[in-house]
Amino acid sequence: MRKFESTRGEIVRDLTKTGIERGDVVLVHSSLSSIGYVPGGAETLIDALLESVGEEGTIVVPTITGQIFDSPDNPPSFSENKPCWTGVVPEAFRKRKEAYRSRHPTHSVAAIGKMAKKITEGHEEAETPCGRGTPYLKIPELGGKILFIGASLESNTSFHCVEELARLYYHLQPEPTRCRIEMDGDVVEKNCFLHAYGTPRVFDEKEGELLKHGIARIGYIGRARSILIDAEKMVEFTLEKIEEDRLHLVKKDCVDLWSVSSSISLIQENKFSSIRISLYVPRTASVKFFGNHIAVRGVRMGLFGLNLTECFLETRLKTLNELELQGGYNYWMRFNKAEKGVRIEVLDYKESTSIFNL
Repeated sequence: MRKFESTRGEIVRDLTKTGIERGDVVLVHSSLSSIGYVPGGAETLIDALLESVGEEGTIVVPTITGQIFDSPDNPPSFSENKPCWTGVVPEAFRKRKEAYRSRHPTHSVAAIGKMAKKITEGHEEAETPCGRGTPYLKIPELGGKILFIGASLESNTSFHCVEELARLYYHLQPEPTRCRIEMDGDVVEKNCFLHAYGTPRVFDEKEGELLKHGIARIGYIGRARSILIDAEKMVEFTLEKIEEDRLHLVKKDCVDLWSVSSSISLIQENKFSSIRISLYVPRTASVKFFGNHIAVRGVRMGLFGLNLTECFLETRLKTLNELELQGGYNYWMRFNKAEKGVRIEVLDYKESTSIFNL
């Protein structure tokens, strides 16, 4: 049985055994608690990561701030001190005086090390959050690695990089958002294409094929099962898979009811007057909004231990206009607060396999 406590030196040893080498560029996704008790907490893990790559290496962490409600109706902004939601390690990391942080309103990263400035600069000029010109592509271009410490590939933001390189329609909002970005004491406005919520993914299920093809390996950091990935090989391999099947990263038989219910709840709580999502409807399915109900037909849904092919869900806000969505498409839709409920508009729709046009 693995010991409960892990010191800095033991973490460095485990990182090396897992495949981290001096001079590496590593994007780290982490769950600190999964390691066990770490004296000094996040700071100790950060010190161990930096020690493992040495002065010639670079550690990068995601300092993401994007939310479901980000859209042209609710533009996100960036400031150097804006907190991220990616965990205690990225929060502690970005506050270090030697850290560089990329300037992006939803998908910033922080980096420390030899290549930190090169990796983070210019993110605000990129057309999409994770594609060309962003840290998420620069890391594979530099021969970097991606490390998941006690985290699954569900948190693999670099899969979004691949989706953007492949120009997948379901992934991005079809219209740009004017975002405010603080830069060297000034505030500038930039048009940014943002991620669209509403399409369920199968990122965690791709671990097996990456292991099979030698792109990933398993190790342990303390008690944390960890995954180390060759970033460049992962991008190339996944692009090839998407050429064969443009929905390779999508949970094809599922409707993302979380995005729907979250949008309605935020409006019901008067936090926003409108929210936009891109709802994926599987080819065999249909989704109907009417009154206080959502009817989903034609997909298998595991609810309360039952396998259902049809279900009705009750919502807290009444849908004022009846709307039925047919399968095989992504619907760019807006939920609008109205006097006695919510009104739903379909602003755009395309086949889910369509190409996104910048």
